[in-house]
Amino acid sequence: MTQTEFEQTLLRTRDKMMRAAMSFFHNREDAEDIVQEVCMRMLERGWQDGDNTEALLVKATKNLCVSVWRRQKLRQQTLPFTPPLEGTGEAADALIIQKEQKETIEQAIKRLTPSEQRLIRMKGEELSLDEIAEQTGFSKRTASTMLWQAKKRLLTFLKITNHD
Repeated sequence: MTQTEFEQTLLRTRDKMMRAAMSFFHNREDAEDIVQEVCMRMLERGWQDGDNTEALLVKATKNLCVSVWRRQKLRQQTLPFTPPLEGTGEAADALIIQKEQKETIEQAIKRLTPSEQRLIRMKGEELSLDEIAEQTGFSKRTASTMLWQAKKRLLTFLKITNHD
């Protein structure tokens, strides 16, 4: 498939990709971001002759929706901080709460194994899975699995800490 053929397939498939992303997020901006990200990744990754490009694009859209949703859910669970409204006397209290939350998260991270700590910190620096795999020497799949397990253990430690 040539670049032109791919672009034509992309144009034909874009509505399906948007519907998939919209059904997941119910927000046009988020759906647009997902579709754009999938297109960029596909252009970087390339494709092979014989690939069902249309199905691949829709599947990649759904997979990215799940990944983004999980990341958002993890952030909501670990950092339930809401910044204070300007002009209120809550600013000092909010800063104290934020500091306590950071300390709690840091203590939970310290309970992880050194390799898990490294993976969590790399993800906290917003490194992509490819970058994490490259820096650790693991395959992308192994890095993904290890990161998922580290996040799961971290959440467990945070839940234990919150119940104490």
